[in-house]
Amino acid sequence: MASKKSDKIHILLADDSPHFLRSAQLLLRDYEIETALDGEEALAKLRANPPDIFFVDLVLPKIRGTDLIQQVSQEYPDIPIVALTAIDDHETVQEVMDLGAKGYLIKPVSSDTFKAEIKKHIKSAE
Repeated sequence: MASKKSDKIHILLADDSPHFLRSAQLLLRDYEIETALDGEEALAKLRANPPDIFFVDLVLPKIRGTDLIQQVSQEYPDIPIVALTAIDDHETVQEVMDLGAKGYLIKPVSSDTFKAEIKKHIKSAE
């Protein structure tokens, strides 16, 4: 389900760190990348141009990542949501998965890890 703009897989990345977003864009340069620095911006971009996959930090300004996961998974059940965070504990993983996330990545994230997660959730990425 590639974006209408191109044949590339469309990824929305939401994170409050401009440095992380720039790094992720470089790691994922083979894909169509859209970024958001806060939850409101992410939700607006998602609604304007739904991505093939949504990577979201759990700690975001304006709308928390966990709230976004819950809302997006209800409104757009076909969009895989993958949490991105430095939080590495079983309770948080379980909470995020219960809210509707399909994956959970611990920062820092390598190019191979990103790509493996995309392939896991997007059939056309194989």
